[in-house]
Amino acid sequence: MRIETTRFGAIDYEPESVITFTQPILGFQEYRRFVVVPGPSDSLTWLQSCDSAELAFLLMNPCSIMPDYRIEVGKHELVELAVASADELDVYTLVVVPQDRSKVRTNLRAPILISPKHRLAKQVILERSDYPIQFFLAQAQPGRDEPQEVSHARTDA
Repeated sequence: MRIETTRFGAIDYEPESVITFTQPILGFQEYRRFVVVPGPSDSLTWLQSCDSAELAFLLMNPCSIMPDYRIEVGKHELVELAVASADELDVYTLVVVPQDRSKVRTNLRAPILISPKHRLAKQVILERSDYPIQFFLAQAQPGRDEPQEVSHARTDA
């Protein structure tokens, strides 16, 4: 299959590579089918809508900026994503890249869970969590006591 996108041009993909959201991403109710497009780095990836040429989300592995990032996945989510344990899931967070690069941020409170085996996904809201909704990457402290700036140069590819 092929989709024409505004960001990546034409993308050819196999129907079995489509990731289906069991519930939509917040604010995007009508979009549930996506394909993964390699991102500008190992910790970033794109999630391109199969139904909208303009809709693509930049995702990141939250452990790349917060190595101790851990979430509790409820039994309901495990069943919904057809997995036996959270170890079978890939965890990502949405990245917002505004014009002002010092304000690049990710939402650590609402991660995206993807079951690569079953190609199912869901955004979850962590009810009991100290993780912020807006975590500014310029303030990231990757395993250090003092702040260290994270490069944003590759996030706008």
